[in-house]
Amino acid sequence: MRSIIEYQGTTWIDIQDPGKEDMDFLRGKFAFHPIVLEQLTRPSWATKVETFPGYLFLVLFFPIYNKERRETRPRELDLIVTKDTLITSHVQSSLPLKKLLDQCNLYEETRKKHMEQGAPLLMYFLLHELWEDCGVKIQRIGKKLETIEESIFQGREKEMLREISFVKADVINFWKIARPQKGVVTSLRDTASESFGKEIAPYFSHLRNHWARATSNLIAYKETVEALEDTNNSLLSYKTNEIVRILTVFSVILLPLTLISQLFGMSTTSLPFAGKTYDFWIVIGMLLAAFLVTVGYFKSKKWL
Repeated sequence: MRSIIEYQGTTWIDIQDPGKEDMDFLRGKFAFHPIVLEQLTRPSWATKVETFPGYLFLVLFFPIYNKERRETRPRELDLIVTKDTLITSHVQSSLPLKKLLDQCNLYEETRKKHMEQGAPLLMYFLLHELWEDCGVKIQRIGKKLETIEESIFQGREKEMLREISFVKADVINFWKIARPQKGVVTSLRDTASESFGKEIAPYFSHLRNHWARATSNLIAYKETVEALEDTNNSLLSYKTNEIVRILTVFSVILLPLTLISQLFGMSTTSLPFAGKTYDFWIVIGMLLAAFLVTVGYFKSKKWL
């Protein structure tokens, strides 16, 4: 599916799920290198910026969160930018891209704001929207961590084991997507100014700062989730040890009572107190005395 928006000499061509017809269209309209066009139709494995005479070719990845599976996965976006044309190619669209595309298609005011200064600035606005969306997703991770922290100290450590694992995987996947793009945002700042003029450099410096803030927050959240995991595991271990300790103490307390009961249950002719008046209560008194002595000893040792 191909969408084309034109405004005052600037053209935005968006191609979703590019096929042979789309490649024939680009070959007939532009003199792009065949390798570039070939890369639009197959998935890439790394981010990059390549400079060609009169245009730049970029491969970027941005995180997409799946609410049902509760996981973050990368989504590829390929861009070709000349002075007057921006081409975006992707298999599946993302909300920020679709939002900007729809607004430019529907509203002249938006087209004027984003397209009247040329395709390089249009690319900047698009990448800015995508990084803004990343910032929102990162803030949501921060809110999840706050909720987990509160729940841990409310005694819900067992329930938080699963939540911590989801957030930890989310942070790791987000980091794996964002971290490799350092070279791209840095290179883009330099190559864009060389290709389209020095006046555009501050815009892409701003994009690099966007990336730096995002990765800085991810590092902080990575350390936070690891600290929360350690704290949660420590509290769970403490509770488990307390339960084991209490069960062990009670087992030891019951041990002499069990021994006395078994002794008086033996079928012997010379069993003490057997057949005497109040023999049952005498045995109960002995059991109670053994119980009190054992409990008193444990308390003196501060085991109870």
